[in-house]
Amino acid sequence: MALKHSSALPPEMLRVFETLPQPYLILSPELYMLTASNVYLQLTNKTRVEIEEQYLFDVFPKMPDWSSEEGGIAFSLNKVLETLQPHQLPVTRFDIPDRDDPQQLVERYWETSHTPVFDAEGEICYIIHHTEDVTKRVLAERALKNSLYKETQAAATAERLGKQIEKLFAEIPAQIAIVTGPDMVYEFINPRYKTDLFPNREVLGKPLLYALPEVAGQPILDILQHVYKTGETVAGNEINIPLADEVGGPVKDHYFNYVYQAIRNDDGDIISVLSFKYDITELVLAKKRLEQNEKELLALNYDLANANAEVQATNEEIQSANEALHATNQELFRAQESVLRLNDALEERVEQRNIELFNAQAEAARERDRLKRFFMQVPTGICVLDGPEMIFELVNPAYQQLFPGRDLLGKPIMEALPELDGTPIIDILKRVYYTGNTFEGKELLVPLARRVGGTIEDRYFNFIYQARYDGDGVVDGILVFAFELTETVLTRQKEKENEQRFRFLLNAMPQQVWTARPDGSLDYVNEVVCDDFGRSMDQILGRSLQEFIHPDDRQHSSKKWKAALQNGNEFMVEFRLKFHNGEYVWHLARALPLIENGHIRLWLGTNTNIEIQKNNEQKKDEFLSIASHELKTPLTSIKAFNQLMQRTSDMHKLNGFIQKSASHVLRLEKLINDLLDVTRINAGKMEYNMEPFSFLEMLKDSIESMQQATTSHQIILEKADDVIYTGDRFRLEQVVNNLLSNAVKYSPEGKKVLVNCSIHSDGSIIVSVEDFGIGIEEKNLMRLFDRYYRVDNTAMRFEGLGLGLFISAEILKRHHGSFWIESTPGKGSTFFFRLIPDTATKATPVADSDTHYQDDTIIIKYNPKHNRLDVDWIGFQNLESVQHGCFKMQNMLIKNNVGKVLNSNIHVLGNWSEASDWGNTEWFPDMEKAGLRYFAWVHSPSVFSQLSARKSIYALKGKLVIEFFTDVKSAEEWIESV
Repeated sequence: MALKHSSALPPEMLRVFETLPQPYLILSPELYMLTASNVYLQLTNKTRVEIEEQYLFDVFPKMPDWSSEEGGIAFSLNKVLETLQPHQLPVTRFDIPDRDDPQQLVERYWETSHTPVFDAEGEICYIIHHTEDVTKRVLAERALKNSLYKETQAAATAERLGKQIEKLFAEIPAQIAIVTGPDMVYEFINPRYKTDLFPNREVLGKPLLYALPEVAGQPILDILQHVYKTGETVAGNEINIPLADEVGGPVKDHYFNYVYQAIRNDDGDIISVLSFKYDITELVLAKKRLEQNEKELLALNYDLANANAEVQATNEEIQSANEALHATNQELFRAQESVLRLNDALEERVEQRNIELFNAQAEAARERDRLKRFFMQVPTGICVLDGPEMIFELVNPAYQQLFPGRDLLGKPIMEALPELDGTPIIDILKRVYYTGNTFEGKELLVPLARRVGGTIEDRYFNFIYQARYDGDGVVDGILVFAFELTETVLTRQKEKENEQRFRFLLNAMPQQVWTARPDGSLDYVNEVVCDDFGRSMDQILGRSLQEFIHPDDRQHSSKKWKAALQNGNEFMVEFRLKFHNGEYVWHLARALPLIENGHIRLWLGTNTNIEIQKNNEQKKDEFLSIASHELKTPLTSIKAFNQLMQRTSDMHKLNGFIQKSASHVLRLEKLINDLLDVTRINAGKMEYNMEPFSFLEMLKDSIESMQQATTSHQIILEKADDVIYTGDRFRLEQVVNNLLSNAVKYSPEGKKVLVNCSIHSDGSIIVSVEDFGIGIEEKNLMRLFDRYYRVDNTAMRFEGLGLGLFISAEILKRHHGSFWIESTPGKGSTFFFRLIPDTATKATPVADSDTHYQDDTIIIKYNPKHNRLDVDWIGFQNLESVQHGCFKMQNMLIKNNVGKVLNSNIHVLGNWSEASDWGNTEWFPDMEKAGLRYFAWVHSPSVFSQLSARKSIYALKGKLVIEFFTDVKSAEEWIESV
């Protein structure tokens, strides 16, 4: 069967794609599947045979609800083919066959991108289809949203029911209590129980006999114990319970209508007794008073009858007494009838109230049952922790699911979940219990194991700890609402880590990196941009890059930028950007648009610093001009002398022409050799022949050779100490010749050049060459040893390519030497270089502690009064001595925990420029990490050294503050003030 696609992959590429650890599919432009990674096959439940060389939508049919407006795989692929640009799809649903039942589709969500691959002619040869299964994330987000909604509704309902129950218990006109256990410990009392019966006594949490010792031996105690043991509900009327208003107070009779009912746990075991009483003491006492009145009336009638028989003679008195007695009797009968009617009414009201109370009790029980069922069914984890030991009193299935296989009910939290010991959770729970303040945690990290003995995992929860109150408003437990967010948090953390890694990569790039909105305003810049511009990111964002461009470049750049914004083409231009120090630096800007659905979403751009390339181009242009002139001059002269030699037969003239021609040949040879040496240095192929030789003899040979070549100057060797030095004599002689040549060349009005060679006390060789010529301005000193640099480029007053000092510097560096210049414009210059023989003495420390270090090159002391390091550099320095002293300084900075250094170079001789790059790129950043914040730098007398010092802190970033001074006193005043 012939292939239906226009592209084929070589076998090695097939193997690469097949083993990729991500789901990738390679398509031809005609959308035939060429190959896929093994991960993709596993993800889609396909075999390689089922997909290879098959049309994509034959294997994976299009979803019917995919439209071009909504996007889809077909739309995305067509977009890639039309625009030749990568395309990213939003999260898309695409169901795949079930692995166990291929006839059934399984719900799946995907993040998909398509990237074109081009051939040499710019045509699409492949399309890389990359997809990622994000079903778990989508479903988790959906479940989280639904769960949070249900949790919110459930919490509102629970709160409403809880408030209703609290209100019922608080307002019901009866005395309600719950006593727990065989000792009948008061677990709950409602407000009426407290105010009506024991306003001056505390009974909550106390056993019955301890709280109410006066009930010992009373029938009420037997009734309660009978209910607790048998579970039988007992109800009665007018029971007498002697009670005192306060401990030790007089006992008073109280009468109640009552109901005692057992309370069982989920296992059916009796754990408490509910006491429901109605105080009818006043009613009973009224009935007793009525009965007493009736007894007194009967006794009075009996006495009156006896008196009537004895005193019949006194009829008027008897009649009067009878009338009085009759009136009294009538009044008593009326009072008796009133009392009986009142008793009937009271009994009727009490019966009605008892019915209402029983109905309220039943409704409360039903509400509790509904609330409990709600707790048990809500998908959010809920539990109730009882008492200061925080015993799991209630655990719903959702909460138990957080700890599968672990027994929680009835156990204190520290016994059930011992891994919480030492975590903030226990302290938070105690704070809620003892203060009553609700605590809400958001995505709090809690190390917990899912099973007994299982691995402790970092798990994240949203939760609420809310105090539970008893009838007296005293906290007796904690309600816990918990929802686990571990997967969501870890996913977000991973995304954040990826973003941080991406930002780190952008900030690690040496170029300026930025993104801009479709209108061209900046919406992201990396740290390089902020450091270069000397502004914070907030000060830059929202502005246009054009604001930082040199005015002379702005018009051209703005024109190209506007054109790019309009047509969406690549933006590329060179311009100068203004840095924080006010200088403009050349950059190459390049930006590409990110296009989605035919619209530019953002621009991603980089600005590459090309200042060095620009300078090198300028120097090369200047050098080519000089080189053409310098090379042409001796060639022209040689050609002219050759023509003269051909025309003359005069031997005297012929010898003169030959000598002059030979001098030009030597000059041409020197120019060519300089060019060759530079080429060798750049290629790292400069060869050195290290052998012992007499340094003084080499110096004398160089002076003699130069003296023979010049008659305008006298070269004087003022001081010459001899030493056997191991090095490349030819190359070092080349250095001396170059310095002598420059001294003669740049002092046309001078008559002499002074040379000195001395052996320092440390064994090093110090050579100086002094002229009395034009001198060098300070701004040019550090550039003298650069390639192609000449102090007087434009006037071309002096011959040469400007390579000599560059070559000399490289030769001295190869010999681990140093060099420096002292110069006064109009008076002359002195060039120095220093070499260290193998026989030179090494610096030996005379003090080496955490607070004091000293050797021949440096003294470092910890100043406890001002909490700083005082540093004094001494004598000549090189890279090795500078690094040694700096490392000692860094170690003492850390051990003494200081952030200030007073760094004096007043006693430094020569120059240490070879260490400046190391200080800038390595040491100062390390010192900042070690805690350095303020650095007072006292210059050495050498201007060249001062320039080297400033070079060592060029482009330093961060919080480090460095100030330069010319005297120690000013430096001390500054560093003490910060």
